[in-house]
Amino acid sequence: MPEGDREKVFKTLRTVRIHIVDPRPYTVWLQDALQAYLPKGMSVTSFLKRLDASTRHLESLRSDALQLIAKGILIDSPAERLKVKYREWECSNALHVTSLDDSVIMDTPFDAEPPVPSFDLTTFEHRHSNILNDVANFVSASASVFSPAIDEFEKAKDDCFFISPMAGPWLIHSTLGRSHAFDEGHTHAVKWIEEQRCNVLAQIDHNRLFYPAHMPERLQELVSTESVPIQAADVAATLARELLQRSNLPELVKRFEYVTFNGERLSEDRAEAYETMFRALPASA
Repeated sequence: MPEGDREKVFKTLRTVRIHIVDPRPYTVWLQDALQAYLPKGMSVTSFLKRLDASTRHLESLRSDALQLIAKGILIDSPAERLKVKYREWECSNALHVTSLDDSVIMDTPFDAEPPVPSFDLTTFEHRHSNILNDVANFVSASASVFSPAIDEFEKAKDDCFFISPMAGPWLIHSTLGRSHAFDEGHTHAVKWIEEQRCNVLAQIDHNRLFYPAHMPERLQELVSTESVPIQAADVAATLARELLQRSNLPELVKRFEYVTFNGERLSEDRAEAYETMFRALPASA
């Protein structure tokens, strides 16, 4: 397309939210450890993508590495980030307490480290597919549901009146409970996102003030050929993917106002820091 027409298209899509999940940052600390076991000339990325005759004996090592990377992605997922932000809000306002026989008992000391979350990876494990593909697809899709709740919660935290024990659960329930639409054919991802949403609501609403008495609106799957918004989302995603492949992450952030990368909303400086990391990786990584 002519440059002028191309700029017009990008301008109409500037406010589209782009959510990216990329396993590469989670492989950086594994590079040296894995490379020591690999045949000369084979990259860690190639090894993680598939086994061949020369690496068949390393199947267990590869499986362990993939699981570590998958768990790293899930720890940084929007759902987990929202739970961490909520816990910080509770602690900063001395709200993480429970009542028992008219006495107040602190559930967790303010300076205690939160428990490391555990994840069931069986949802993403299939005989003929790479676990990271499903994890990345599911988590990136979930961002459209959880990111708006994170944004509204972050704004509310600056309000001096937002200190009621009911305020946090109510806000998250009302924002996270909204319906969202997905392209038909992604039932497994939508089901997983529903489970994540219920898990977050159950954990933040300790006293069951809103959940499960008031269930969130259901996520929907729509036929793309019958939904203009779904088609527009597909166009935006395709352009963003193409731009990322042809250029780099900072350029994508310049084009779109709202870009998340592994659960983190990116600034141009942060995008450049990631790009610097990628340039330091082996060429085939």
